[in-house]
Amino acid sequence: MNNLAVAFLKTTPLLMSVSAAEECRSRNDRQSYFAITRDLVQAQFILADAELSRRLWQEVADRDLEVGRILHLLYGCACHDDDNEMTLADDTFLAMGID
Repeated sequence: MNNLAVAFLKTTPLLMSVSAAEECRSRNDRQSYFAITRDLVQAQFILADAELSRRLWQEVADRDLEVGRILHLLYGCACHDDDNEMTLADDTFLAMGID
């Protein structure tokens, strides 16, 4: 190994801390919920495509995503393209502690 690689390995942790891993997982989880919600908005409200909506809801079930959380995002936001509004709605839902 060259000196640069050795120096990098000595100064860079190979594993994330538990809190950093949890934050990363939470951020990815939230982005998954936002993405499927936006797909559902497009399928149900814009395209009125029953088959696409059915497939998306099946994906929700297959991925074991929380239906209540998605419904809250679907109906709790006026603008699903606004990450800040989606985050606020999601935080509100998560604070309710509903499973």
